[in-house]
Amino acid sequence: MPPSADPKQPTLADELASLRRQRARRRRRRLTATGAGLVVVAAGSWLLLAIGPEPGDHAPMAICAVDSTSLRADVDADGQLDEIHDPDRNGTGSVVFHSDVLRTTVGVGEARSFWQKLRGVPMRDMATRGTFGDFDGDGYLDLALFYSQEDEGDTPRQNMVVHEVRYGPLARDLSSDRTGTIRMGGSTFVHAVRATDTDHDGRAELQIVQSGGDGTASRHTGRQDGAGVSVSEEKIGWDGWSGWSGPEIGWLDFGACADRQGVS
Repeated sequence: MPPSADPKQPTLADELASLRRQRARRRRRRLTATGAGLVVVAAGSWLLLAIGPEPGDHAPMAICAVDSTSLRADVDADGQLDEIHDPDRNGTGSVVFHSDVLRTTVGVGEARSFWQKLRGVPMRDMATRGTFGDFDGDGYLDLALFYSQEDEGDTPRQNMVVHEVRYGPLARDLSSDRTGTIRMGGSTFVHAVRATDTDHDGRAELQIVQSGGDGTASRHTGRQDGAGVSVSEEKIGWDGWSGWSGPEIGWLDFGACADRQGVS
């Protein structure tokens, strides 16, 4: 008898195998789509992190001191004077940006980049300090920024995540596309920072009060050196940190504003 022309009927095992193959194909398609979506999200996040507010291109305007705790300068080079305040004179101040339509206040504590903030997450007792001065003498205000770990009792901890200078003009998030390293002799906690210009040469000096252990602190001076700032290991020793001692130093070195009034 010739073989039957009827197609072979699938068995239960065949049906189950077919269902498994269909599920595997659907799972692969979902994983591929999810992977592509994650790539798009990651790329978008990277672009958002990489693209920030840009400073203007206005020529440098005069930098002057309203008093020992306030400066006036065009921080973002948009042609309008901004305010810089550090009422405690320790490097925890802020910038008030002015424009035709709004005012924006950005604190030094907000100046760290996303990745710099992320690096500090595993550590407790981290603190940001920053000060403003024209370190390279180009007429724009620069930001010296530190992010370090406070002492544990009288014992210093060697964790300094950020020690950099951002050269002006600065964007409205206090970022810059031109940065340099602040070369330090040690990585202990930075209690306070100030900018001075004691020799009135138009290049600010960086004054740093840093932990010395056993409850002591010492002051170091940094100056523009190549593509960054080098800090002297010479110490002006103090038994403790309770504020700037001796003659008042700081922004008054930059020269007083003619009208001695803020721009608020």
